[in-house]
Amino acid sequence: MDQPAAEPSIPSPQPTVVLHTHILRPGPWIQLGYPDGFALTRLHLRFPRLPAALRGLRIVHLSDFHARRGWWRAYDELIELVNQSADLVLFTGDLVDDKRDYRPALPTIQRLLRGFQIRLGTYIILGNHDGSLLSAHLPPLGIHYIDGKYVRLPVGSDEIELIGLPGVHRQDLDPQSLIHLPARRPDTPRLVLSHYPDQVLLTRLLQPDLYLTGHTHGGQICLPGGLPLLRHDSLPARLCTGIHRFADTWMVVNRGFGFSGPRVRLFCPAEVIQIVLEDTADKPTNDGQNGPLQAGPPGDNPPVSS
Repeated sequence: MDQPAAEPSIPSPQPTVVLHTHILRPGPWIQLGYPDGFALTRLHLRFPRLPAALRGLRIVHLSDFHARRGWWRAYDELIELVNQSADLVLFTGDLVDDKRDYRPALPTIQRLLRGFQIRLGTYIILGNHDGSLLSAHLPPLGIHYIDGKYVRLPVGSDEIELIGLPGVHRQDLDPQSLIHLPARRPDTPRLVLSHYPDQVLLTRLLQPDLYLTGHTHGGQICLPGGLPLLRHDSLPARLCTGIHRFADTWMVVNRGFGFSGPRVRLFCPAEVIQIVLEDTADKPTNDGQNGPLQAGPPGDNPPVSS
């Protein structure tokens, strides 16, 4: 009897935008009581036909400071790293820890954010610990608050698109509001900032290249090997940290810088993520050295937002 012909193998679609990851330093496996060091991860995001003005652009993704009263050496180290290694900072929520009263932590946040002196600025959404009243304190610091906003950020003669999803409460995001955002611009990188990882399921129509998020602290307390015991999100546990693919989007879940609840991190280092935009035709950046990259492309124009 003839056997049925085997079905042809259908290759999985390959992402247009390719991402490579390098761990530049691992960070401390145990942290008790206060911020004490952090891991540094570098992502190379390689685009076809990336405009020349965007090649080499360095973005630092930060999340979940959960600041309290007081200043720690790790904050000075963070400021130094950001100022050496970033053209743009994107922060995805939870500047402070106390949900009821942000004021004790406000001097810490003001000192930290004022310390970031980078050419394209710092763009922030808030998280569920921040409360909406904190937003009034950000513009005087030169910080761009983009909850619920679409921003076209000029970089030299080109631009990137930033979309900030509301982050103080999950229900602040009305999925219908996303329908009215501008259509994706050809050959223009689009980045979405959200405090909550599981909202990636609502943003597919936006077609972002990157979905930057936090909230989970990577589990904060993990078993050896990184299995999270806490995650604060509806996605599977394995998605509460790291880089994951959703359709045409790379989701980057930052483990955050601080901690909430129990003041401990275990097998889950605090994290700073540097993202470098590259063209697929260019030679990949050499990561043999742990020092900061050279300065990215010029660009001093103000952003356009809606």
